Amino acid sequence: MPLLLALRGAGSRDAARMGFLTGLVFFGGLLSWLIGVMVRYGGLPHVVGGAILLLLVAYLAIYVMLFTAILAAGLARSGPVAYLAAPFVWVGLELLRGRLLTGFPWGVLGATQWRHAAILQASSIGGVALVSGMVVAVNAALALLVTRGARRAERLAGIVPLALVGVAALWGRGVVARLPQGDGESIRVAAIQANVPQDRKWHPEEEDGIVTRLLDLSGRATRDGARLLLWPESSSPLSYYRPAGEGALPMPLEPQRAEAERVATFVRESGVTLVAGAVQYRQVGGRMRAYNSAFVSRPDGGPGESYDKVHLVPFGEYVPLQRLLFFVNRMVQGAVAEFEAGESLEPLHTPFGDAGTLICYEVIFPGQVRRVARAGFLVNLTNDAWFGHSAAPQQHLALAVARAAENHRWMARAANTGISAIVDPAGRVIDATPLEVERVLQGTIHARADVTPYAAHGDVFAWACAIFAGFAGLGWRAWSRRRGD
Repeated sequence: MPLLLALRGAGSRDAARMGFLTGLVFFGGLLSWLIGVMVRYGGLPHVVGGAILLLLVAYLAIYVMLFTAILAAGLARSGPVAYLAAPFVWVGLELLRGRLLTGFPWGVLGATQWRHAAILQASSIGGVALVSGMVVAVNAALALLVTRGARRAERLAGIVPLALVGVAALWGRGVVARLPQGDGESIRVAAIQANVPQDRKWHPEEEDGIVTRLLDLSGRATRDGARLLLWPESSSPLSYYRPAGEGALPMPLEPQRAEAERVATFVRESGVTLVAGAVQYRQVGGRMRAYNSAFVSRPDGGPGESYDKVHLVPFGEYVPLQRLLFFVNRMVQGAVAEFEAGESLEPLHTPFGDAGTLICYEVIFPGQVRRVARAGFLVNLTNDAWFGHSAAPQQHLALAVARAAENHRWMARAANTGISAIVDPAGRVIDATPLEVERVLQGTIHARADVTPYAAHGDVFAWACAIFAGFAGLGWRAWSRRRGD
């Protein structure tokens, strides 16, 4: 609201400067944890890590700069009533930020409501973008109501967004109260949080201890009644090779066969189903390629069906424009130099229903989650050890909660160092673990067959806002040229 008020009477250049500065402050604080990741795991000096963060933050700030420039032009041409356009411009620019250059929809305003299930229910209609619009609408309406010189009709118009958000909150409370648990029998699930430090995960001498820890925690979970176990992304040091040929089963790499057999024996003897993150190698086009994968292990055999991560993390799992950015090669660490992207979003089949599987970073992309949410429930396997004890795991969880609410799906989330969580279809966190502790998180989830309007139709609202923002931007350019500003 203070930013919106400051735009009154500002020229296009001043408005753009204010927006860019606002973006620098906001994204700089939001993503400050990235320096620790780059320094500790990328091996970069603090100065270089800070410079890379500044470049990213400056890029993200451009979207806020465009928002303030467009809105200032509207205020100059139409007066205070132009504040009512703010939600549509903001949502349109958030959509573009989530799509351009592979997309980075981290820190969207709608995610700020992740603890407020009633407000979050609007996402089942228009995605989290609609919730972002509601947040901006409230601030814009208040700015309009307190603006000096606003006419009575303009002030009355400012009451409309507030009333609509109030109605949406009441409707959301009703949805939360009436939302059924799901179809069929309940699924007793356990997320195994082994708390394996990132810098110890790939050491050969650590393999036996890590597998033993995972199996001990899994044994505790099965004794307490869990039937579906989740091991986080790359939580175990095991890697598999899938031979060429239709239906070929993956085999553990030779040095790890004894450890892999221990896991297979545990699954067979305990009668549970295990979904676990691991590295998978395949021969593609005469070249060995590595994939960040999730495997299903059933009591009747070893690892079978797998899902390969589709949306990789730039600079974490691969280096874009590698010939140009040769100097950041060493930021990609782990068992392999680079991962390849998977091609299929098919769910993993379990005895309890289809599991829409998302590995780490994928859960922040609404469009991708919408495509896998046709499954009965969602599984999110993530590492998050990269983030350490920072704000990043909490931010990551907030975005995962939004995905559950958008699609009205139960989500079971297993994180290596936290935060593991059970999220209900309304987006309420039923239970969660602390950061950096060894823990077994157990809960009950259900498969669902319903389809929300957002799951059926996608980002229609957000695209309409993007089109509006595009026309508004063209109007801003024409206006600023006439003024010579």
